[in-house]
Formats: sequence, C-alpha cells, structure tokens
Amino acid sequence: MSHFTEVSYWQAAKPYESEQITLASIPSIAPTFDESLQLLRAQLKGLNAWPEAGDTFLELLEQVRGYGVTLIPTDYDWLNQVAESAHKGEDIGLRYPSIFQKLLTFPELRHKFLHLLDLRSSGA
Repeated sequence: MSHFTEVSYWQAAKPYESEQITLASIPSIAPTFDESLQLLRAQLKGLNAWPEAGDTFLELLEQVRGYGVTLIPTDYDWLNQVAESAHKGEDIGLRYPSIFQKLLTFPELRHKFLHLLDLRSSGA
C-alpha cells in the first residue's frame, strides 16, 4: 500500500488562514476543484512527474475529504523546489509526499504550483 493511500494517519485538514500567504499572479478565473486536479494530473503526467500512486489517491480523495495535513506558510516556500523537480521529470509524490498530498488537498496551493509550472514551461 502506498503512503498516499494509507488514510489512518491523516490529521483533519485545516487550511492555514493568514494574511502572510499571498497568491500573486493567479488568474482571476480559477478552475473548479476537479478541473484544477485534472490540470495538475495532466501537467505532471506530461512531465513524467506524476506519482505511481497518484491515480489511486485521486480515487480515494472523495472518501477522505476533510482529512489531510494542515497547510502552513512554509509549504509555499517549497513550491519552487517542487516545481523544479517536476519540470525535470522527477516523481514529486515520492520525493515530496507531504507537499504532493497538500497539492491535491488545498486548491490555493495547487493553483500557485500550476502557475509556477506554467512559468517554467514558458521559460520565464
């Protein structure tokens, strides 16, 4: 069993509420929750960075809604490094399991990450 699908250890998901976290340069028309998950999946698959257990985790996501880890300000600090790894084709679920779980759980973090991937793809 993958560490992504073992839900008995998950804490209750609580989004971090702080004015310190800002999401600069995110499009004003954000995709819906499911659309952004599919966009994340498609982009990571295209980069060969989608985890082996990623699809299983997505299937279980509806059942475990409300469970996860707490989003903290330093999670945003990891996004550049995780986006760089994904851009190189590394399995980010294996290398950064906590951040991967948070990317699937928290739309704000996912949107910022997708934005960073877009910047890398465009060479900016």
